[in-house]
Amino acid sequence: MLQGRKIYHIVSNSVWGGGEQFVYDLSQRQLKEGIEIEIFCKPIEKIERKFSDLGVKVHTLHLGGAVDLWSAWRMKQIVAGSGECYIHAHNFKDAFTAAYARRMMGKAGEKVHVVMCRHLTRPAKRTFPYPWLYSHIDALCFDSELARETFLSTKPEIDTGKLMVVHTSIVVPERIEAVSLRERYSIAEGTPIAMFHGRLDPEKGLDVLVSAAALLGDIDFRLIIVGSGSEQYTRHLQGLIAEKGIGEKVIMAGFQHPVLPFIAKADIGILPSTVREGCPLSPMEYMSQAIPVVATDNGGQKEYIESGVNGLLVTPGDVESLAAALRRLLTDGEERREMGRKAQADFMAELNYDKFYENISAIYGMDRSK
Repeated sequence: MLQGRKIYHIVSNSVWGGGEQFVYDLSQRQLKEGIEIEIFCKPIEKIERKFSDLGVKVHTLHLGGAVDLWSAWRMKQIVAGSGECYIHAHNFKDAFTAAYARRMMGKAGEKVHVVMCRHLTRPAKRTFPYPWLYSHIDALCFDSELARETFLSTKPEIDTGKLMVVHTSIVVPERIEAVSLRERYSIAEGTPIAMFHGRLDPEKGLDVLVSAAALLGDIDFRLIIVGSGSEQYTRHLQGLIAEKGIGEKVIMAGFQHPVLPFIAKADIGILPSTVREGCPLSPMEYMSQAIPVVATDNGGQKEYIESGVNGLLVTPGDVESLAAALRRLLTDGEERREMGRKAQADFMAELNYDKFYENISAIYGMDRSK
């Protein structure tokens, strides 16, 4: 399907995050499959360098969104002459630039296809010029059914035949040299390790997690919190841990990269988010390592975590519910290991990167003329 066709990915953030890693992993796989890739990004040295290291051509533009016609004009000049190709945007702001560029090409633009992946769970905008944009996107991929349903909740003017859902995945190395958490933090062999990893932010439910951990004073366990955030919130979290009197049970491990070797020896993974996330990756990272996850049930994670089978789902913001779920797995090693085995089997069968790549590649076949 993609033989002889080029894909231009647009990366417009100014910092490296999950969205940028998504494009990096996808580009790397597409290159492996023999597809020609080029990147549009802002003139941010770190981002330019990361993609240049893949051996792809990188074009820098302002990428200012719906009002930035200059970036669209420059994109048009670069893409013109590529023949049958795809411009792959990863947010609506960049989709405007791609759609404008194609429109500026006139008849030559008929060979250019604009596709987009939606990485947020938000209702569709109906105000001008969004209806125009929706009519100029050939395919729109959501990372969960929840994200798709939320987008459609405002009844936007869009051909639903253009919409698809593909759960995001992670690239798992063939070999992982796991970090010995017990050795590093002097944790006894029989003491179970629970872990959160991600951005330190109130919406991640960390206040709820710390409060839940404080209700488990009768259990011998350790909670490792991996990640970084603002200095203000980090101090708040440290103060809350001290206030709850659980400083000896909680380890603030800071930012860790790569994260898979660090989490591989945990016994329980935790995602206590109080906001709806379309397809959070942290549960998949635990699942890939045969670690069961305790997660809130308000996001797309409930589409691949079956409570009581390959993990446990709890009500967001409910301290007692989270504490009860953690108690269940902390005190029952056999159930914990069985859920972990099932979680890993489900990841390998339904959520692995090969399956994701096969599914996401369909976005390039959803021609607007169909």
